[in-house]
Amino acid sequence: MTDVETELRMMEVPGTAESARPLLSVRDVVKHFDVSGGTFRRLLYGPRTVKAVDGVSFEVARGETIGLVGESGSGKSTTAKLVARLLPVMAGEVWLAGRDVLKASTGEMKALRKEIQFIFQDPFSSLNPRMRTEMIIGRALTIHFGLHGEARRERVLQLLERVGLSSQHLERYPHEFSGGQRQRIAIARALATEPSLILADEPVSSLDVSIQAQVLALLQDLRTRLGLTMVFITHDLNVAEYVSDRILVMYGGKIMEEGSTDVVMQRPLHPYTRALLDTRPRIGRPGQMRPLEGEPAVPLNPGPGCRFASRCPIGVTECTEQSIPLVEKRNGHSVACIKA
Repeated sequence: MTDVETELRMMEVPGTAESARPLLSVRDVVKHFDVSGGTFRRLLYGPRTVKAVDGVSFEVARGETIGLVGESGSGKSTTAKLVARLLPVMAGEVWLAGRDVLKASTGEMKALRKEIQFIFQDPFSSLNPRMRTEMIIGRALTIHFGLHGEARRERVLQLLERVGLSSQHLERYPHEFSGGQRQRIAIARALATEPSLILADEPVSSLDVSIQAQVLALLQDLRTRLGLTMVFITHDLNVAEYVSDRILVMYGGKIMEEGSTDVVMQRPLHPYTRALLDTRPRIGRPGQMRPLEGEPAVPLNPGPGCRFASRCPIGVTECTEQSIPLVEKRNGHSVACIKA
């Protein structure tokens, strides 16, 4: 065991059984962005703050996949970047397997980077266009496992075969692949470090529908075979229903509803969740698709009330006057709505 690994072991929360505690614990995480502009604009319009993530908390068990769902701008991707410490956190805590991610030193973060891997939305922009496939996947093997030469090449080939590619793809550049193949390479790269947690940020939204199905089937197969733990970010509830054990619905930087996938999809409590379900295209039922009215909320200098209040069909005065906490209504099913 290396010195860094020993330090990480010492950082673990004492008195908690490994099997009992969640793999990932996010507690009251906050990230605000100052968009006031220069001094003149600040004097003219006052301070302008976007509360992109505003007190988000959730847990992910080992081997579990949660779907983080919501419209663009709801704070889903920002939350994932905070978990991986790709953005600085203003407040809150992030624990991975009992390790304090936010307080980890530079050396400790190198070890934690091995445990947390990203699959990004656009595989073309996330793959270095000047590198061949072997180098794209192999760099992580060299950095974290010290593999070189034939040993590294053999391991890269194993990873390619795991995602449905072969040796003939080793020497190709990203522009020589289709979108679906590029995303398979990105998945292989994420698997290379044998991570504890994968953050998948809209990994199929840029692909054709038929290719989406193939990549989702691949992720499900890998999840079953490897026991992967994932946070799967998507705006598509159909995709979330397919891949997730639990669903967290985000809006305006806050979690609106949380529960098991079956319960949230079949018996939603929050008006926003119901509205998202109504916007889903369903085969043979075109007349039941109802677009969500109004524009998605930009949490710019928001008031104390519910972020969804201006678009809510059942809102009352109290919705805009008080903070609405996330409250458990049924076993494991929570909602932030006073009318639920």
